[in-house]
Amino acid sequence: MAGDTKQNPDQASVGHKVAAVRANSLDEARLKAAHLLSVPPEQLDLTVTAQHSRGFFGLGGVELDVEARWSPPEAVTAVPVAPGAPAVAAPPTATISCRRGRISVAVRRPLPGERPATPSNVDALIEGWPIGARDSDVIAQALRSANGVPQVFAAIAPSVQPQPDDPIAVHVSSDGMVAWLIPWADAEVTEAGLRASLEGAGVTTGVDVAQFGSLVGTRLSVPVVIARGRPAVNGIDAAVDFIVPRLADVHAPSAGDNASVDYREMASTGKPVKSGDIVAQKTPVTEAVDGITVTGVAIPGTIAKDIDLHKFNGKGTQVTEDGLAIIASTSGSGSWIGDRVSVLPLTSISGNVDFSTGNVRVEGDVSISGTITTDFVVEATGNITVLGAIEGATVIAGGSVTINGGFVGQERGTITAGGSVTARFMEHATVHAGGPVVVGFEIRQCTVISEASVSVGGGRGPGRITGGLVRAKHSVDAAEVGAENGVSTKVQAGWGKELDAEVSEVHVPPRVTVRQTVHPGVDITVGGAVDHVTSNRAGGSWKDVDGKISIIPV
Repeated sequence: MAGDTKQNPDQASVGHKVAAVRANSLDEARLKAAHLLSVPPEQLDLTVTAQHSRGFFGLGGVELDVEARWSPPEAVTAVPVAPGAPAVAAPPTATISCRRGRISVAVRRPLPGERPATPSNVDALIEGWPIGARDSDVIAQALRSANGVPQVFAAIAPSVQPQPDDPIAVHVSSDGMVAWLIPWADAEVTEAGLRASLEGAGVTTGVDVAQFGSLVGTRLSVPVVIARGRPAVNGIDAAVDFIVPRLADVHAPSAGDNASVDYREMASTGKPVKSGDIVAQKTPVTEAVDGITVTGVAIPGTIAKDIDLHKFNGKGTQVTEDGLAIIASTSGSGSWIGDRVSVLPLTSISGNVDFSTGNVRVEGDVSISGTITTDFVVEATGNITVLGAIEGATVIAGGSVTINGGFVGQERGTITAGGSVTARFMEHATVHAGGPVVVGFEIRQCTVISEASVSVGGGRGPGRITGGLVRAKHSVDAAEVGAENGVSTKVQAGWGKELDAEVSEVHVPPRVTVRQTVHPGVDITVGGAVDHVTSNRAGGSWKDVDGKISIIPV
């Protein structure tokens, strides 16, 4: 009969109270049970145990059989609330339950002072659960009706189908890293049954022992995590910190606001070091740690790459016994020669290289405070720094060549460098560099070949290539190429078929960039594509696209 109530005296006698009531709604059931048990209504937990249709063909509505449970609240020490502080949020009016893998939401009408449940409340209650699709329309309907009736809106599929009377099923995530227990039949969880369910699903690793013990003897109502796998930890590659900068860093001049090159800021030939100084320091690899899934499948961690410092060990240096550092075995100038860091003696020449000095051939680095004059030779296994200019001379360096002034080749001067070449300007000269060529103002009627790149003007202001041939493996960059009089000027990025030397494959697409104007008489070659310029053009970036030149505005 609608409105009937009854109390369980056994439960009441041990401090807990239970009442079964029949009512038209959860709100009515809550008030009836609270009156029967003489407890505050907000302290009751309600469970709908049955539904009954009233009247002919059920047209008289629905009655609910509800079980109300009350437990003595824990003592709480009052905490003073500052004036104006926000009120503590009321418990949500939406509850989630699960049976046989089906997820239900039940929403009741809020009591005075409570807020209605929202979709975000439901999302928070199921956050992290292994639910695939959910029926948002069912959730919306439950929120609108707020009649306390559970409505199924999602499901969790077990990895192994349980028996109908099993209290739990097991769901293992697709990556094997999490195992969930899913409420199945309305029965208590036993230790033997729990073990059997886990074994049946193949869960052997990462079981939460505390969770396992706490679940025995309970009736599971929501999914819980019972086991977690251990993710793999990838190794970290070894790294090397070089105290001696690389040539490209040491000898690249800095660009000022007005373009060209600020030669007062140019680096010296190398870094002075003493015997025993560390010139390179290695950070060892961090070993990988394999992971494992809850089903015992190994997850290998990525093995880190080690570095053997001997590949960087050059003249005047040695690798320590533990293999973690390169130290100087002599005092001198720390420099990069090719791909190896070396410590070489530094030879300083005060003034010009001329008849007073003769030709200069040394092991190590050379610093010249004056000019290298016509027809003289300066050769060094390391780096060469010239604070003056080079005039029609021959310069050969295993490392880099840095010229504070210009290179006036007089159609006989040559520079051959294993590293970079830097100068204020170049004219009527030949240059071959293993590293970048950086020129402040102009390259005029020269042959310049770089195994890396050629940059004229610092990328920010005046910088001209006029006449001759400028070729680089990766890129050529200038403000202006050619001249109004149509002088023949050839610029090339990327090795063409006519180059005799074998060169390793270029991984970065080559390009030629002209920031301002290209004049007639200029041939721009990129890879295997050629552009013959017959009239003045605006600048751009020339690239080879499927064997044809493509120009992108800059």
